[in-house]
Amino acid sequence: MTERHSEILVIGGGVIGLSIAWHLSRSSHSITVMDSSEPGQASQAAAGMLAPLAEASAPGPFLDLALASLRRYPEFVEGVRDASGLALEICGPGMLRVARTSEEAAALDRALEWQIALGLPLERLSGEEVRRLEPAAAQSILAATHSPQERHIEPRLLIAALSAACRRRGVEQISGKVIGLESEAEQVVAVRTDTARFSCRTLVIAGGAWSDVSAQWLGVNIPVTPLRGQILALGPSANPLLQHTLYTHGAYLVPRRDGRIVVGATEESVGLDTSTTAHGIAALRTGAESLVPTLTDQPLQSAWTGLRPLSADALPLLGRVPGWGNVHVATGHGRNGILLAPITGSLMASSILTDAPLPNAFDPARFGGAL
Repeated sequence: MTERHSEILVIGGGVIGLSIAWHLSRSSHSITVMDSSEPGQASQAAAGMLAPLAEASAPGPFLDLALASLRRYPEFVEGVRDASGLALEICGPGMLRVARTSEEAAALDRALEWQIALGLPLERLSGEEVRRLEPAAAQSILAATHSPQERHIEPRLLIAALSAACRRRGVEQISGKVIGLESEAEQVVAVRTDTARFSCRTLVIAGGAWSDVSAQWLGVNIPVTPLRGQILALGPSANPLLQHTLYTHGAYLVPRRDGRIVVGATEESVGLDTSTTAHGIAALRTGAESLVPTLTDQPLQSAWTGLRPLSADALPLLGRVPGWGNVHVATGHGRNGILLAPITGSLMASSILTDAPLPNAFDPARFGGAL
């Protein structure tokens, strides 16, 4: 077995692992990211929405984290774009969270009362105003909240740019299945893959829905389970049907610049099963057509799945693993890995390099430490 060494090892080459490596790469440490597949395979399955208010039902630690990450996104994208040379950018004129019943409209209004205090520019629109912005929107839409700063990004391009930017900063990226950890005196001293042994000084677990495997080797409780999301793409259409992202309970539509409409997403507890289903695809098409009826005529371009790492309390786990002096974890982001990548990378890098404190709400120790 080949013997290798890296000062900091990151298990997980998705958007969270790559963002942590990117932020760590400003230091003088040698950094290696390892993943069992191509970089960011799970993260690439996301729709790429940057929408804190669509994901949070009330103020609290998650929303604070998500808003902080949204504010960092322009600088994050600029840095990754400059380092990678790829044309990465934030897309779209914003999001419309729409209501199709009087009950949904009342819920939008209640949410708007506390959302206005957050500092984002928000506007209440009638159904007619929605259709002036988006003529293809269904007549059944009664109202919407217009949020111009909640936009989206292309996940595949983000992963490609992050991977290239990390390589140019000297971060090594390897493909290999992690098969075990070696420890001495509550320190992980090496990671074994199916082809090599990597000694290390610091280990970061950012394996998404697979993070609990590493946690079990360490004998700690990291309660993260996979939540399957089926997604599909319709089109492309020669004349774009949408400019804004449309979002409502049970369905969202994200327009791509090539004329496709990405439709998501199901939420299914089926373990690590990544297959698509006829029922899931049909439900997504029905939801999409209820928002934009002309999508009935659009062909199904592709369908795929992603496994989201959902923690037991739906909050991320960020910080040092209980009982281990040199092991850190960043997982449990649910369907918000793309949104939370900038702030997670920044916070984790500061904690790893300088022992800077992390928000208590995300402390892995809240689940009790040892198994």
